Amino acid sequence: MKFPLLVAGLIGLTMVTACTQPLPEDVSVIEVSDAYVVKPAEGRDVTGGGMMITVRGADEALVAATADFADSVEIHTMSMDGGMMKMRKLDSLPVTEKEPLVLERGGNHLMFFGVSSDIAIGDSVDIVLTFDNGQGKEQMLVTTAEIIGQGD
Repeated sequence: MKFPLLVAGLIGLTMVTACTQPLPEDVSVIEVSDAYVVKPAEGRDVTGGGMMITVRGADEALVAATADFADSVEIHTMSMDGGMMKMRKLDSLPVTEKEPLVLERGGNHLMFFGVSSDIAIGDSVDIVLTFDNGQGKEQMLVTTAEIIGQGD
């Protein structure tokens, strides 16, 4: 009875060790969590969305996003200047092991234009994110986002 328990313990330890091995220099593992898109206000087809993006390994930059429920998606930042809110489009945003990328209201975020009126609060939608490692290597990642209400 002790032998199967020992084998199971060794297998578990091997899996934990394999998962914590350093990645090769030019390899990264990207993870996305807490993705959301705000349902546009009535009569509007523009809205924002956010998520948390982490990377293990090589640094990456979010360089593009697309979504079937919107005509176009842009990477944006928002800042306050003299009491005025200013939004502007960005070409990319960095994400590193030391500094995850937080996309949220009131800061860096995604803007969705030409949003379908068919989406409803509680629906799930896919967003395709494109990352670049700065050396010409791009990777695409599909994440699922929840449609939330304006005040959520």
